Amino acid sequence: MVDQALTRALRRAVLRPELSPNDPLPGDDVPDAVHFAALSPTGEALSTCFVFPAPCPWQPERAGAWQMRQMATQPACRGQGIGGAVLTAVAEHLTAAGAPLAWCQARLVAVPFYEHHGWLAHGAVYQHIGMPHRDMWLELSGPTSARP
Repeated sequence: MVDQALTRALRRAVLRPELSPNDPLPGDDVPDAVHFAALSPTGEALSTCFVFPAPCPWQPERAGAWQMRQMATQPACRGQGIGGAVLTAVAEHLTAAGAPLAWCQARLVAVPFYEHHGWLAHGAVYQHIGMPHRDMWLELSGPTSARP
């Protein structure tokens, strides 16, 4: 877990390059958000995301779900397992906290990455922030649920 300020430049560069360095990023003001990052030896964020408690829209009866947002990995670091390590850290943290599932709105180009790490697609592709997205979710094996 890291301070969100440490990940802001990476999230902006990868996900919202149209924003200036002084513009706040959507989600930076989310209460109870927990930020994760894989860091270089010099402390630079190589991959990151954050999670926060939020009901899953297609499984509202599953109390205690967490939403993941702003998963970003430096382009030069992709395909090296760094993003996967961040996803693993998130799943371990949420499982230890007893969360039954994590969910996200994945950019369509990232769906294969999430599927490779055990996430499941839900529903149809839709447009969000000007690009195609797909809802994804991960069943966690915490005290209140078991992985299928």
